[in-house]
Amino acid sequence: MAVGLLAGLLGGGFGIGGGLILVPSLIFIGLDRHRAHATSLAGIVLIAITGALSYGLSGSIALDVGVTIGVGGVVGSFFGATAMNRMSARGLTIVFGLVLLVAGTRMVFGGAPEPGVIDLGPVGEIAAALGIGLVAGFFAGIAGIGGGVVNVPSMVFLIGLPQLVAQGSSFVAVVMTTTAASFVNLRNKRLIPREGVFVGLGGAAGALTSSQIALGANEDTLRMLLGVLVLFVALRTLYRVLRAAQSD
Repeated sequence: MAVGLLAGLLGGGFGIGGGLILVPSLIFIGLDRHRAHATSLAGIVLIAITGALSYGLSGSIALDVGVTIGVGGVVGSFFGATAMNRMSARGLTIVFGLVLLVAGTRMVFGGAPEPGVIDLGPVGEIAAALGIGLVAGFFAGIAGIGGGVVNVPSMVFLIGLPQLVAQGSSFVAVVMTTTAASFVNLRNKRLIPREGVFVGLGGAAGALTSSQIALGANEDTLRMLLGVLVLFVALRTLYRVLRAAQSD
C-alpha cells in the first residue's frame, strides 16, 4: 500500500498510472520482474479510476478521446501482456528502461507540444486516437506501465488537447488498457489479485490528492518534472542491466 501511495501521488499529478514508480519499487520489496509488471498494471486500474473521476469532476477531460484511445489500448495491451509472459526478466528490464528513456527525453528536451499543430480532421483524429492506444497499450502490457507517458504528449500534439485535459483523458484510456492487460496476466498466472488490490488502494489515495494539486499547477512545469523523473528511472534501470551484464 505504501508503494501504491507513492505511485499514486506521482501518477495522479501527471496523468500517468504510476508504473514507472511501481515496477522498480515492487521489485525492491521482493517481487520478481514478471510479477512486478503484472501487479503494477493491476494496481494502476484503481489509480486511473480515481484520477479519471478527479479530472472529470473538474471538467478537465475529453471522454470520447479517452475511450477511443482506450479501445486501441485494449487491443495493444493484449499483445503486450502476452509478449511479457514470454520474455526473460532481463529482456523486460531493457524494454522498460528504453520505453522510459524515449518518453523522458521527449518531455525534457522536445519542448512543449503545441496543441493542434497537426490538423487531422474528424476521421483522422479517430484513427490517430486508435493508433495512440495501440502503441501505448502494447508498451503498457509489456513494460508494466499504464501508458500515460505515450498518451499524454500524443493527445496534445496530434489531437490538440490542452495538457490538463490530455492528462484527465489519459486516465480513461489507462483504466481500459490496464484492465485488459490484467486479465491476460491473471490467465497467465503472473498476477496475485490481492497484491494488485493493496497497491491500487494506496495508489487511489495518492492519486486523489495529487490530481487536485495538478489542476492548479503550471502545465509546462508538470511536463518538465515528469520528464526528469522518467529519465532518472530509465537511466537507473539501464545502468543496472549493464552492470549485471558486465558481472556475468
